[in-house]
Amino acid sequence: MKRVSVFLSVLLAVAMLAACAQPTPQVIEKVVTKEVVHQVEVTPTPGPETGPRTITFFTTEADPPQLEILSKIIDEYHKSHPKVFIDVVTGTPATRGNRIATLLASGADAGIFEIEPAFSQDWAEAGYLLPLNDVFQKIGGKAEYVPGSYFEYNNTVYALPYATSVYGLWYRKDLFAKAGLKPPTNYDEVLADAKALTDPAHGIYGISIPGSTNASVDFFSTFLWQQCLDYFSPQGDVTFDKPEVLEAIEKWVALTKYAPPGFENYSWSDQITAFITGKAAMSIYAGRLGVRMMDQAPQLQDKIDIVRLPWQTRPDSPYVTFGSWSRIAISAKTKYPNTAKDFLQFFLSGDRLARYDATVIGHMVPPTKSVAKLLENWDSEYARNHSDWLAFFNQNAAYTNHPANNMGSVVGCKFVKRDYGPPWGSAIFSKGGVIDLMFQQIYVGGKDPEVAWKDAVKQIKQIRQEWLAAHPNWKPPQY
Repeated sequence: MKRVSVFLSVLLAVAMLAACAQPTPQVIEKVVTKEVVHQVEVTPTPGPETGPRTITFFTTEADPPQLEILSKIIDEYHKSHPKVFIDVVTGTPATRGNRIATLLASGADAGIFEIEPAFSQDWAEAGYLLPLNDVFQKIGGKAEYVPGSYFEYNNTVYALPYATSVYGLWYRKDLFAKAGLKPPTNYDEVLADAKALTDPAHGIYGISIPGSTNASVDFFSTFLWQQCLDYFSPQGDVTFDKPEVLEAIEKWVALTKYAPPGFENYSWSDQITAFITGKAAMSIYAGRLGVRMMDQAPQLQDKIDIVRLPWQTRPDSPYVTFGSWSRIAISAKTKYPNTAKDFLQFFLSGDRLARYDATVIGHMVPPTKSVAKLLENWDSEYARNHSDWLAFFNQNAAYTNHPANNMGSVVGCKFVKRDYGPPWGSAIFSKGGVIDLMFQQIYVGGKDPEVAWKDAVKQIKQIRQEWLAAHPNWKPPQY
């Protein structure tokens, strides 16, 4: 039977230590996917994969509904593979990267694990990751996957996605109709609508917006990108020092004039609360807002809708939203590579992945067309009443970007997603980082935006220079 365990990091490292057999030559296997025959490279088993086999599966998706569905999927696999045991180990996103990096660098068998986006390229170059081209093709390849959802480096797929979140602008249809307004399509309209719908006497404000937290960093980033700007170039040069960035900051700050009192301390969930309790007419969020609305304020479900983030101020502005693909990789040192790949394919395809993503339907947006279609027609109240919302998330999944995971994706008003982040980015984008501090100084400290921005630029350049000095051989990825 499947065994679910939660271990301390040290015990996990000891338990995973295993030797790696020498690889054998590749063979060609014919795989039929949707009536199309593909020639797929398959790496044969480096040694016998028979008898009892235990593979570790590390995940940070530790909510009870997710673990329950994962447990059922593992049980289903075990029924047809009675000698294969999957041990689920849970952790937190904050510790995931260093935890897995320690195992990989020590030569341990890390099994199947959620990959840290910021480390993906380094781990691929170091030979820590098992190539997954054959699994990718068996599931459907490029014809099936959302562009940019999987991690590919030097024509090799090293990590496959299971979900992302797609952010948009939620708005109160009833309040807009009462005021004679249409859904906003650009920044000027958002600002005007927020002003028109702010009514402090009745406790209603134009827009729920995050304050001086890393939520503000992420949502401001979408505004920056849609102004044809970014923090760094694809080569890692600082671009946040352009004068146009200050203008973007000032426009973003202008929206907060119509935010509910106390917005300065708003983080992720606070925005949702303000919206579903009737304090705000608009809010920036992903599908979880709809999930919470269905649970806590079902009377609003026919009164709200979602549109693309309408930050454009020029006709050639690219559309970019916030989101990061959650991906799974396999350790190159795993003792049973073919068994691990077989289970991964089982988990990431068909109704197994659909059931897993449906645990937070709308918020966990699937990476494949077939699973997306399944969820749009899912047997749930959310899907039955709001398949249009699910379709919205599916249609916009290819436009997600993340400041810490995708460096220089916007150049010259063109969005070309770069699947690597600035290696010095943690001190800039994390909670309490440079951008977070910049907004704290503006919102809480009352500092002039220009002064706060110049301070931030100075700190960003210093952090980058110090990192480069400590890593003199670093070169930007060639994509």
